[in-house]
This record gives sequence, C-alpha cells and structure tokens, in this order.
Amino acid sequence: RWKAGTRPGARGEASACGLVMAKDKAPAKIAKAAVEPRHDPGWERAVESGVWDRPADALPDADDWPTWGALRERILVNATEICITHTPSLVDAFPEEVVTLSPPGLTKMEFRGSKKLTKFVCSPTASCVSLQRLDLSRCASLRFVLLQSDSLLVVNLSKCVSLEKALVQVKNLTSVTLDGCVGVKTLMIWSDTLAELDLSACENLQKLELRCPALEQDGIKMPESTSKVDTPKTEVEFLPVARLVLENMNARAEMNRKRTTG
Repeated sequence: RWKAGTRPGARGEASACGLVMAKDKAPAKIAKAAVEPRHDPGWERAVESGVWDRPADALPDADDWPTWGALRERILVNATEICITHTPSLVDAFPEEVVTLSPPGLTKMEFRGSKKLTKFVCSPTASCVSLQRLDLSRCASLRFVLLQSDSLLVVNLSKCVSLEKALVQVKNLTSVTLDGCVGVKTLMIWSDTLAELDLSACENLQKLELRCPALEQDGIKMPESTSKVDTPKTEVEFLPVARLVLENMNARAEMNRKRTTG
C-alpha cells in the first residue's frame, strides 16, 4: 500500500533528480596549479658579483611570486655596490628598503639622476656599516638628506637643485660636494676629518652648523654675493654665508678656549 498522492517509484525518481541537481551544483574542477615564472638570469649574477646596476623594478618581487621576496632580499643583502642611475621609476621606498636591510658589505650606493627621489635617510650609524661612497647628485626633487655614519668618506649632492636641508653626521667624511645646491637653507656637518668645503652655490643658506675641527676658514669657499628675497612688504637680506661661517669659527674657538682654561 501507499499513501494517497504517492505512487511506487516516486521516491526513487526524486532521489535520482536530487543526484542530477547535486551534479549540477558540484564545484568546477580546481584550476591547474600556477607555475613559477622564469627567473631573470641577472638575479643570480647579481648575487655572485655583489653588484646591482639595473632599475629597482627589475628585482624579483613577492607580488609576482611568493618566494621571490626572499630572493630579492638575498640579492640586496649580498650587494657590495648598488648603482641605479637616471631611473624614473626609483622612489623613496627603495633606498629605505636598502637602509633597513643594511647590507654588511655594501661600500657604494649611487642613485644619481633619480628625479622622483625626495628624501634620503641613512640612520643610525649602525646602518650600512661599510658604506664609503654615496652619490645622490642630480636628483632634481631631493629636498632632505640625513646621514649618520662612521664609514662614509665621500658624499656627492651636486646639482640637487631642490635640496633644502642636509644633516651630515659623518665622522670620517673627507669630501662633500654641494655645487649647484642653490636652494639649501639648512646645512649641518659633523666630521672629524673634513678639511675643505665649497659653499659657493649655497647663496640661500640661513642656518649653518659646522662641527669640523679640521676645517679652517680658508678651507671654505664662499658665495660671491649675498642672496636676497622679496616679500610683499619689505626686502629681507639674508645673512651672508661668510658671517655664518665666521660665527661657527668663533664658537669653536670659544669652546676650545673653555676646554683649555677649564
């Protein structure tokens, strides 16, 4: 017997129908696993040679393949020289990445002509402990530089026309190039060894602090004229760079006198 409204085989048909529906709802086959993209032959060469001289965006990127982040780090940490010049794609994040990794054998860093670079910070002194040469010349948008290093010897900031502030605490600095830095307003240099300084292009300098015991006044080249700025109400004449230098020399002499008499 069967209940009213039903007939033999109805349950089986329903079950079969359910199977068909289940098949219809089954998820599609999982796509074939992705294949790691081909490695750039230059990556291994960079690890072996210790030199990276191509644009930063030619480095492996973890966004392209998960394990490439470790490969990127390996290239940078093993670098003795990083030279990326006149590359429109280089921005502040890449130098920050290098300084964060602080490759122990890195002796030279060059970002000359990187027009999108706006700041460069290498700090504290425990960063990039082997770095000897830094070239940031012709970085047209560079506005701020902070360097703290016991290893740096040569710093090139020439033709950085937008540079406004440079703080250079570099104990063994022998040369800092500032030609063409017409916009620099604040310059502070701490060095035990710097003996010559060319300020001839720094006509807009407003604040100068020199803690350089080996630097004498005749070792400093001054601008030829005093810079002026026009405001709606009046014309304000900046202090000549020569006077700023003299104030530093006098302050150092006074400090030395106090040490001698104290």
